[in-house]
Amino acid sequence: MNATALVSAIIVNWNGAHHLKICLPSLRAQTYKALEIIVVDNGSTDDSAEVTREFQARWLPLGKNVGLAPALNRGVAEGCGDFLLFVNNDMRFDPGFVAALSEPLKKNAEIFATDGMQFNWEGSERAHLATRLLSRKPGSRSSTELVPGLYFYPNEADRETAVYTGSAACMLVRRNCFEKLNGFDDRLPLGYEDVEICWRAWIRGWKTVYVPTAICWHHIGSSGRSPEGMRMNFRGILRGRLLLASKLLPLRYVVRTWLASIAGLGKDVGRLRWSFAKDRINTLVATAGLMPQLLRERKELFRNARSSPEKHLDLLLQLTGDAVRF
Repeated sequence: MNATALVSAIIVNWNGAHHLKICLPSLRAQTYKALEIIVVDNGSTDDSAEVTREFQARWLPLGKNVGLAPALNRGVAEGCGDFLLFVNNDMRFDPGFVAALSEPLKKNAEIFATDGMQFNWEGSERAHLATRLLSRKPGSRSSTELVPGLYFYPNEADRETAVYTGSAACMLVRRNCFEKLNGFDDRLPLGYEDVEICWRAWIRGWKTVYVPTAICWHHIGSSGRSPEGMRMNFRGILRGRLLLASKLLPLRYVVRTWLASIAGLGKDVGRLRWSFAKDRINTLVATAGLMPQLLRERKELFRNARSSPEKHLDLLLQLTGDAVRF
């Protein structure tokens, strides 16, 4: 691919003018100059539009909060790049960030996405590394539950290495593959959109690769600290777990995820979290209504790949053990 292939940077924004004042000049300072920046706005009421124009980025107002995955897809449709850079607005970037992410994509047509290394905002710790997947909770390291019975954790890697997913906060994607996958799943309002699309890319044999030299800093969770933001995160994570399991995982994980999600209603009520209980019920009902469609998609996806959810999960679990290098 041409060394000057255009990169479209897509940033979804919601009342983040104060973040954009740092994020946008950091992108403008990249050594990779074939870069366009698109700010997709989910109904902000602050001065985000003025800040965006101040730093010569393109402003795409949606008028309301449509969720993360739909907004990212709208930004992609607006952009012209051969590569698509997905980053959050509460970030800043090393000047060589985009260049480092782009190199593996230019060299290897089998790579769907490259994933960067995130420090926390102060730079005191590495917040996002090579993401590893396990079918049991690791006893000696911190981990996060993807769905009941599956866990992921960050792992140090000093070279490019295959990972089961990248982070939509620091991920560069090949456009033609993204379009063949029909983009992010619009039914994911906030969370799991990156795992879901990378999972589907791997089913087609398109790899995701962690690039430790692509460095950025992230105000992690800053957009979800308000009561409204916390509820949006809650709904997004719940929907994401249910959709990912139902669409892509072996049956045992589908059953576990739905049972655990229903059981969580009792905890919400017991803790008198009435707004979260209401959100949980609404999310469970809405996602249950999607099940016939999700099961049809699941059947077609694995039939076309001549694979199965079990075989594909085994492949992604093997990445952890083999630490595949590129």
